[in-house]
Amino acid sequence: MPSSSTIPSSSAKASFLARHIGRRLLWLVAVVVIVTFITYWLLNLVPGDPCQVTLGAGATEELLAECRDNNNLGDNLFVRYASWLGDALTGYFGESYINRIDVSTSLAQKLPATMWLVFYTMLLTLLVSIPLGILAAYRRGSWLDSLISSTSFGLLSIPAYVLGVILALLFSVRFNWFPLGGYIGPTENVLEHWKSLFLPAVTLAAGAVPIYVRLLRDDMSQNLEEDYAAFVKAKGMPTRRLLFRHVLRPSSFTLITIAGINAAQLINSTIIVEFLFDVDGIGSFLIASVFAQDYLVVQSVCAIIATAFVLLNTLVDTVYPALDPRVRAR
Repeated sequence: MPSSSTIPSSSAKASFLARHIGRRLLWLVAVVVIVTFITYWLLNLVPGDPCQVTLGAGATEELLAECRDNNNLGDNLFVRYASWLGDALTGYFGESYINRIDVSTSLAQKLPATMWLVFYTMLLTLLVSIPLGILAAYRRGSWLDSLISSTSFGLLSIPAYVLGVILALLFSVRFNWFPLGGYIGPTENVLEHWKSLFLPAVTLAAGAVPIYVRLLRDDMSQNLEEDYAAFVKAKGMPTRRLLFRHVLRPSSFTLITIAGINAAQLINSTIIVEFLFDVDGIGSFLIASVFAQDYLVVQSVCAIIATAFVLLNTLVDTVYPALDPRVRAR
C-alpha cells in the first residue's frame, strides 16, 4: 500500500492543473502569433497594392495615398502587425479594405455555416467509421473485412471536388432530394438547414471515414489479441459488451487524436466544398479575400483556424485520462 507521502495532495493537484493550463495558454498564444505573422508577411510579398485593387485602375494618386494612410500601409511591417495583434486581442480585427465593414461582423455572419458543416462532417464520420471499424476488426481476415477495407480506400482515392460534383448531379439535379446550393440557418427551418449541409458533409466525410476505419480496425485487432480480451471472452461475456466496453476504449486513442487534428483541418477543407455547393461560409469568404488582397480578413481567418487547432488538441489531451486510468494516474 503506498505511503501517504507518495499520494499527491489536493493542493498539489490544483497546482499541477494550474501549471498545465498555463502552459497550454502560452502555447496557444505562441502558435497564433507565429501563424498569423507568417501569414501577414507572406501576404505582403504578393505583388500588387490593396488600395489599387479596392479603388480600381482609375484611382488618382491622392486617393491612393489617402487609402494607404487610412490603413497604415505606409508603416513598417512589424508595426502594422503589432497594431493588428493588439486590436485582435481585444476582439477587434479591423475593417475590410474592400467594403470598410468590420471584419468581426463579417466573420460572425460567415462562421456559423462553416462551424455547422464541420460539426455535421465530424458527426457523420464517427457514426459511420466506428461501427465499420469495429466490424472489420471483429471479422478480421474475412470477406467482410476485405470489402470494408476496399470500399474505404476506394472512397479515399476520389478527390473531394469530383465526389461533390457527382453527389450534386445525382441527388440534387437528377432526383431533386437536396437543394443544389445555398445555406439555410437552423433558426429558419431545421429540416431545410440539415438538407442544405448534408451533401457537403458527405463529401468531406468521405475522405475521413477510410482513415478512421483503418486506424480503429488495426487498434482493435491488436487489443483483441491481448490476454485480458481472451480472459473476458473465456468468462462468457457477450461479444457486444466485450467489444464496446473492454476493447473500444483503449483502442480509441489514435482515433481521438486524429479526430482532434482533423476537426481543425476541416475548416481548410471546406474551401472547395463551400464553393461547389454555394455555402456562404468562411471558405468562400477566405478565397474572395485572398484574391482581393484583403489582408485583415485573411489574417483573422488564419487566427481563428490556429486557435481552433490548439483548443481542439488541448481538448483531446483532457479526454485521454477519462479513457485510460493509467494516463490519469501519471
